Amino acid sequence: MEIERPPQPPPVAAAVAAAAAISTVLGDDDLLREILVRLGLPTSLLRAALVCRRWLRHASDPAFLRRFRDLHPPRLLGAYLSTSAGPAPRLRFLPIRPVPELAAAARRAGSFFDAFKGSSAAVYDSRGGRLLVTTFDDRHDSTHQVCRPLSPGGDTTVVPPPPPPPPIQLNNDEECLIYHYGEFLRDDGDGRSYFCVVMGFSELQTTVYLYELHDINWVVKASAAAQLALLPPKSRVMLFDSANFYMLSTTNRILVCDFPSSSISVMELPNGVENKPGGCIMLSRGGSSGIFLIYVKESQLHIFHHRMGANDPGNWSLVDSVSLRQVCANLDMARWPSVDGPSVGVKLCAVGDNAEFVLLEIFGTIVFLDITSRQAEKAYELTPEDKELISVRPLMLIWPPVFPELKEAYYDQKE
Repeated sequence: MEIERPPQPPPVAAAVAAAAAISTVLGDDDLLREILVRLGLPTSLLRAALVCRRWLRHASDPAFLRRFRDLHPPRLLGAYLSTSAGPAPRLRFLPIRPVPELAAAARRAGSFFDAFKGSSAAVYDSRGGRLLVTTFDDRHDSTHQVCRPLSPGGDTTVVPPPPPPPPIQLNNDEECLIYHYGEFLRDDGDGRSYFCVVMGFSELQTTVYLYELHDINWVVKASAAAQLALLPPKSRVMLFDSANFYMLSTTNRILVCDFPSSSISVMELPNGVENKPGGCIMLSRGGSSGIFLIYVKESQLHIFHHRMGANDPGNWSLVDSVSLRQVCANLDMARWPSVDGPSVGVKLCAVGDNAEFVLLEIFGTIVFLDITSRQAEKAYELTPEDKELISVRPLMLIWPPVFPELKEAYYDQKE
């Protein structure tokens, strides 16, 4: 018995009907925005903006971009690994959670430092797809640069080095003054400026200066001083969020410099947290909500949050704890069973904003851990040729996207 099928429309009619349905959906601004906001990656959003003027207008709208960022926080593309291997150590790029759509960006980031042949390079900060880099030639002469590895041309801008230390008035001639520097990129930098925090430590006082590079000149933005006897840190555990500067001191306290009020104070560490050698503590930006402190002890990763404007140590709250043994169980960590006890084999290398991810060295293996999903990934295994690990610097995708300024004739052809 044959089953009667309804007559099918001719192919041309079906294509016309499908096109009409698509036009109805994409012609609705509300529906179009809902489609664009679900693209997930800034690179996809950029490509969508090339379709026509209308799509560009929606994709580049500030309110839309804020919603896109809320749904899809800036993505980590990879990290630059620096070791002491060779006479002129080079930076090695480690792709993190690679996906096909980002393969071209990862290749661009991986080959960026090929142009620095014959020189060694050190990355001091990374923000929004930009790097603050110092290169050293064979005569040990240094050049400071703000680099954009993900830009089509691999933009590099030479900038002045940090300013000389400011004169600081001491209480007596017998005091010894030690300077310490911290260099930070702006969140919304134009590629030609960065911040420099200069700290002066003496036996009786601590002084902090905030400089900002304008064009080619260093300008003092703020300064603060307090009668605090703090020793300069042995490690660079620092954080700068455009208004406040935080630095982990050797006395199990955090130096807090509030530049708007020109004040310096100290913040106690959370209960049970100790600043021991070996990279067990790092700080993370929390935006307007405060700061995060990430702490490794034995096989546990603890995340604390401190609310903005609360200097009472009791205002630290434990917001998450992660068993490193459990989340790394699938990584075939041969030496992992010996982690119990002192965390000498586990070191924090880098953290993301809002404590969203961490990069750790675990017994010679660089491990990426997404805190929210509890997904861990082995990024790199150190070899004897690498000698000593110097730093791991995350590289985020550029945000907000840089939408191209295309000629009207281009869009006229599209519409």
